[in-house]
Amino acid sequence: MNASLHALEVVAEKSSGAPSRARVLSIEGSDPIGGAGTMADMKVFTAHGVYGYAVMTSVLAQNTQGVTDIVNMEPGFIRAQLDAVSDDSDIDSMKIGMLGTVEIIDVVREWLSGVLERAAAGEIAKPFVVIDPVMYAKSSDALLTPEAEQALRSVLPLADVITPNIPELAALTDSQPASSWDGMVDQARDLAAAMNIGVYAKSGMLTMKGASDASDVLVMPGDTGDEPLALRIPGHAISTSNVHGTGDSLSSSLAALRPQKSSWSATALAAKEWMTGAIAAADQLHVGKGHGPIDFTWKHAPTGLSFSSDYWNRVEPVRERIASMPFIEALLDGSLPRDAFNDYLHQDDLYLSDYTSLLALASSRADTIHERVFFAGAARGSVESELGLHRSWFLDNGYSPERARMSEVTAAYIGHEHRVADQGRYSTLAAVVMPCFWLYAEVGRTIASRAVSLGLDLDTHPYGSWIHAYADDSFNSAVAQEVAICNRVAAAASIDEYNEMMDAALISSEHEYRFFAQAGE
Repeated sequence: MNASLHALEVVAEKSSGAPSRARVLSIEGSDPIGGAGTMADMKVFTAHGVYGYAVMTSVLAQNTQGVTDIVNMEPGFIRAQLDAVSDDSDIDSMKIGMLGTVEIIDVVREWLSGVLERAAAGEIAKPFVVIDPVMYAKSSDALLTPEAEQALRSVLPLADVITPNIPELAALTDSQPASSWDGMVDQARDLAAAMNIGVYAKSGMLTMKGASDASDVLVMPGDTGDEPLALRIPGHAISTSNVHGTGDSLSSSLAALRPQKSSWSATALAAKEWMTGAIAAADQLHVGKGHGPIDFTWKHAPTGLSFSSDYWNRVEPVRERIASMPFIEALLDGSLPRDAFNDYLHQDDLYLSDYTSLLALASSRADTIHERVFFAGAARGSVESELGLHRSWFLDNGYSPERARMSEVTAAYIGHEHRVADQGRYSTLAAVVMPCFWLYAEVGRTIASRAVSLGLDLDTHPYGSWIHAYADDSFNSAVAQEVAICNRVAAAASIDEYNEMMDAALISSEHEYRFFAQAGE
C-alpha cells in the first residue's frame, strides 16, 4: 500500500469515529451586551470545549443596567429553528433558558417531548437536558405571567436537572423563599421528589443577605423512592456586583460539562468551580455601568493583551515608583555619594554574576534554537560586558569590592529567581528574568531622557559614562528579544502556567525596584 493511500484511509477512519467535541444546544433569548442569554451560552460552550448550537426565543434590548425592550420570536419560527437543528445534527446536551410566553413554552415542550420519545425508541441518543426556570430576577421581580409560569411547570419534568434561584425554588414548591441553607435544601428535596428530576439550587440570594459561604446544593431523585440525597457544592462569596448572566452561565456550564463527566455530581462540582473563577475575574472586564458580566475566558486566555502588554499594565505602580526614586534624582544631579554608587555597582556585580547562570539555564531549557542562542549570547555578551564596566569603574575609582557583602535586598532577589528556576519550567524561567532586562532598560530610558531634558553635559558629569551606558541600543535590542520570547511561550501556556509566569515576573519587578532603591537609601 502506498503512503498516500494509507494516509487517506487514516483520515477516513478518524472522520467516521466519535465527534471531537460534544454538541450542545442553547434555547434562549439574546443579550446584546453579551453577558447573558444566547451570547453567554455560546461563550460558556467555547470555554468548556464543546460545539454550540443556538435557537433564539426572543431578542432583547438589554445592557448591564436592565432590559428596555423585548421582541419574542413567533412560535412557528422557534419551532422551525428547533427542527432545523434536530433534523440535521446530533444533540448531546441542551440548556433551555428564557421562554417568556405560554405559546413559546408550548412549542418547546412539544418539540422536546418528541426528541425524548425518539430517544426512548432508540432512534437517537438521549441528550442531557438542563432547564433554567427563568421565572424571577435577582431582584425577585416576576419575569413570567401567572399563565406562563404554570405552563413552564409542565416542561420541567422533561429535564434531567433544573437550576432554580431562591424565589423560583419557593414558587415551584409553593413555599416562602428560603432564608437559610437548611430551608433551601428542604425545598430542593421536595421539588426533586415531586417532579422526579435533579435540582441544582443556587444560594446566591442567601449570600446577598450576608452569608460568607456561597455553596449551592444538588439534589438528585432517589431510585427507590427514599428521600433524595443532597450534595453540597462548595463555594465562597465573592465581593462583586458584576454578576450579570450568572444564572444563564451556570445552567449552560452544566449542559456543556455533563457529556464530559461521569455523573451530575462531578458536573456540578466542575461547573461551580468554573463559575467561581469567572465571577472572581469579572471586575477586570470593565463592561457597562451597571452589573457587569462575568469573565467567560478566565481559564483559557487571561487577557486579550499579549503577555508583555498585560505585564506592562500590571507593573505600572512599580514603574511609577522607579521613575520617582531618589536613586535616579541623585544620579542625575550628581549628588549621589560616590561610595553609595560604588556599593550599588558592587551589588549589581554580585547579582549579575549569578544572573549569568540563570541565562545559561534558560538557554539549556529553550525549545527553539533561536532562543538557545539568544540566552547563551545574553549571558556571554550583555551581562559580561556590563561586568567589565563594573571592574573598570572599580579600578579607576580605587574601590575594592571585597570590602562589601551581599545585601539582604540582593540576596532576596537572587533567591526568588532561583526558587522559580528550581520549578523546572522554561516558561517561568523566561518570565522571572525578564524584568532585569526590561525594567533596567526602563531605568536607562528614564535617566537618558531626563538627562537630555535637563541639558546635562555628560562629558563632565560625574556619572556621565554610566548615563550613556544605561541607554545602550544593543541592550534595548536584547530586551525586545526577551519580551518576544515571553509572549511566544505565554501564548501557548495554560491558565495556571500563564499565572505562574506573571507572578514570577511581577515579584521580580518588585525586587528590581528595591534593588535600585537601596542605592538611594
